Amino acid sequence: MRTSPNTIPGFILLVTVAILSAAYSAQYIGGLRPCILCLYERVPWFITGALMLVTILMQFSGPARRGILLFAALVMLAGAGLGGYHVGVEQEIFQPPTTCSATTTPSTLKELKALLETTMPPRCDEISWQLFGISMAGYNALASLAMGLAALIGRRSSR
Repeated sequence: MRTSPNTIPGFILLVTVAILSAAYSAQYIGGLRPCILCLYERVPWFITGALMLVTILMQFSGPARRGILLFAALVMLAGAGLGGYHVGVEQEIFQPPTTCSATTTPSTLKELKALLETTMPPRCDEISWQLFGISMAGYNALASLAMGLAALIGRRSSR
């Protein structure tokens, strides 16, 4: 059975749209504020989605298609690594970056007022939502890994 050359890129694009829709729905409809690592974890999805859209629209084939799929796989595998790191931060295996949990102690009344007027992002080491014991970062790591592997499979099948 021969499949369309756009099957894998189309599938990856569809999953990308679903993942980003879920993330933004959780944020804007569900009220879950993302930490800085959560925001970073969205970047590979945007890059991969754009790559797949361009691949489909431009009808790339041959070496160009394989190159784009390889790059998308590497981006998604990096995203899986970032998601895995975030899970490690949540489980206190890794130290969070200073941007994730920076808490400052004001030394003056002016600094206290400025701190109270700013909205602090959520801490990266606090799990705000989980299902079956897996946090959103965990699901992101698994989905990123799956899409990285899908891109590699698509690259192999486009020979």
